[in-house]
Amino acid sequence: MSDVEKKTEAPDPAYLAAVLRRRQAMRARLDAAAEMFEEVDTEAAYLLTQQYKATKSTKADVTLDDETKFATVTRVGGEAEARVTDRAAFQAWVRDTYPDHFGFRIIPARTEVVVDDAFTDQVLASVTAANSPRYVDPETQEIHDVPGVAMQATRRPYFRWLFTRSSKRQPLDGRALVAEALQAGHLDLDTPLAIEAPPAEDAPAA
Repeated sequence: MSDVEKKTEAPDPAYLAAVLRRRQAMRARLDAAAEMFEEVDTEAAYLLTQQYKATKSTKADVTLDDETKFATVTRVGGEAEARVTDRAAFQAWVRDTYPDHFGFRIIPARTEVVVDDAFTDQVLASVTAANSPRYVDPETQEIHDVPGVAMQATRRPYFRWLFTRSSKRQPLDGRALVAEALQAGHLDLDTPLAIEAPPAEDAPAA
């Protein structure tokens, strides 16, 4: 190995210019496509939500103009779980109904009310399973209306989009079908649709 490092040669100016030009031009195309995608994605979610409300349909095929299926979209329902929303009311209920799970913790300069964490988890799990603020005592089977507890959404409904896979009947997958339709001029993605985006709260999160 030579003690003198070989001088780094600058890239070919024409090749460097071509790479930089393509890189930034593709960035511009991606930015424009992202803006158009956001608008049509919002509109699609709004329309699918309207369709679900009207027909309760949770799945739809996505097809080309010739009815060739190249994707599917499925509505995934939201989730909810029980949470303590009024701690004072919940603690008072535990104190009056299940005193064994209620107590106090003395901290310098103050006394803090304590409800057993395991019991709280048990009550919330029962409320979540029943989808109602009621707790069934596992020993007595007595039903309690639990104050200070409510069901709260942990995830909004959303839509799952999937491209079709290749098969013996259709050797091209969904992405390849789109590329073929674009090349043949059967699909136009450059002309924006004349749509007005609905209010964001009307459409599920992506």
